[in-house]
Amino acid sequence: MDFSDINQLPSTLQTVVKYQHLSTGQSLFHRNEEVRTLYAVKSGQIRLLHYTKSGQSISHYAIYSGEICAEIALFLDAYTCSAIAEEPTQLLIFPKQEFLSTLRQYPDFAIAFMKQLSYRLHTTKVMVELRSIRSAQERVLHYLRLIVPPEKNTIVLVQPLKNIAADLSISPEVLSRTLTQLVSDGAIAREKRRITLLES
Repeated sequence: MDFSDINQLPSTLQTVVKYQHLSTGQSLFHRNEEVRTLYAVKSGQIRLLHYTKSGQSISHYAIYSGEICAEIALFLDAYTCSAIAEEPTQLLIFPKQEFLSTLRQYPDFAIAFMKQLSYRLHTTKVMVELRSIRSAQERVLHYLRLIVPPEKNTIVLVQPLKNIAADLSISPEVLSRTLTQLVSDGAIAREKRRITLLES
C-alpha cells in the first residue's frame, strides 16, 4: 500500500491529513519531542538518526516514498530519534489519535500497516547484519550480494553513494575507496552506477 496516496487511505484520514515540505537537511522532528503526528513520505527521503553527546550522527535507516515515518511514536509520548530530509521532501501529516482510531476501524488498512512494519523489521535486521562485518570490503560486497536481483549479477545503484554509505555505517569516502579497490581486485566491474559482481 502507498500510504502517501490519499485515494488509498480510509476516509477518516483523508479528512484530517495535512501536508508539509522540507528542504534538504531540514529537520522533521527531534528526539524527545512530544509525539502529536505521524508522517508518510510523498516524495523525497527522510533519514532517522541519533546524535551522540559529542555530536556524531548514528544512522538508523531511511524512509522512502509511500512509507510511514515514525510509526513507533503511535505507542510512545516522545520521538525516540531525530529525522532529517536527505533531499527535498513532501510529507503527509496524520494526527496520532486519528491514525490509531483508523487502525482499529479498518482491518485492511491495519494489515497493510503491519506488512510495512514487518518489511522494515526485516530490513533493519539486514542492516544490523551488514554493520557487524568489520571489513569495509566484505561489508560492501555482502551488501551488493543482497541487493542484486535473483539469478542476476548486475545491479544499478539507485540511491546516492552517501545514502548507501550511511546505511552501511561507513563514510562516503570509505565507500568510494572500497568500490575502487573491489574493481582493482577483480571482484566487481563498475560503470558509473552500474555494478556487476564478478565472483563465482
